[in-house]
Amino acid sequence: MPNIKSAIKRLRQNEKRNLYNRKIKSFLNTQKKKVLKSIDANDKNLSMEEFKKYASALDKAARKNVIHANRAAVRKSDMMKKINAIG
Repeated sequence: MPNIKSAIKRLRQNEKRNLYNRKIKSFLNTQKKKVLKSIDANDKNLSMEEFKKYASALDKAARKNVIHANRAAVRKSDMMKKINAIG
């Protein structure tokens, strides 16, 4: 446990941010599972709707520095490849 006042505050901030980041990452995984489920069902329209929500969530997470912007782009690209393979 830190003794210095600034270190105590930093610990509090890190705990809050860690909780926030975990919440966002969990939401991303949930959205990803929804997209993959619709892909498995071979429903291209539903897949595209779910993908839009997933892409939006990825962009927001990247904007808030929860994940890296390039990582968001790679995930969107990979998912689009899977959706296009349905056709």
